[in-house]
Amino acid sequence: MLNPIRERKLRYLFQILDRNHDGVLSRQDFEQLIGEITKMRAWKWGTSQYEELHFFWMGFCNRLEVWADQNGDGKITEAEWLWYLEQMLDRFEASYIQKAFTNITLKVMDFSQDNQVSIDEFTKFHQIYETDIEEVHQTFLHLDLNKDGYLTKDELTTLLNEFLYSENPQSPGNWFWGNPDIPVNN
Repeated sequence: MLNPIRERKLRYLFQILDRNHDGVLSRQDFEQLIGEITKMRAWKWGTSQYEELHFFWMGFCNRLEVWADQNGDGKITEAEWLWYLEQMLDRFEASYIQKAFTNITLKVMDFSQDNQVSIDEFTKFHQIYETDIEEVHQTFLHLDLNKDGYLTKDELTTLLNEFLYSENPQSPGNWFWGNPDIPVNN
C-alpha cells in the first residue's frame, strides 16, 4: 500500500496529466499534452524533438493501457493509476521510465539547450499548466538544490526520484510538479 505522502503526490500528478479534467487518463489526454508542449516549443511533426516527445508520452500511454487499465475500457481511473504505479515503482522498469522522464523533461524545459533550466525557462514551461507565477517561483526555490539559479540534469534526477519515492514530507522533490498541497489550476 502506498504511503499517504506518496499517494498524494501521485494523485496530484494524475490531475496534471488529466488534461481534459474528466477524471480519467486516456489517449486524448496524452495527445493533448504533446500538442501543448510542441506548440509551446514550436516543435514540428517529423523533427527529432517532436518524435522523442511523442515516443515517450505515447509509450507511457500504451504502457498504462496494457498494464493499468484493469477493465479494458481505454480509460485509466485514478484508482487504476495508483494501483499501477504502486506495482511499477518498485520494479526494474521504473528506473528506465524515470531516466527517460528526466531526459524528456529537461529537453522540454531547457529552451536555451544548455543542459540546465533557469527560472525563466521553468516559468515558461509551467504556462502549459496555467500555474500561478508566484507558485512557480516558490516551486523553483524548493527544487534548486544547490541554489545556483538553475536546475541541472543531476538535480532533476534527484528531484524526480524524491517525487516518486520519498515518504518524507520535507523532501524538495515533493515539489517536482508544484506544491502538492495546492489543487491543480488547469
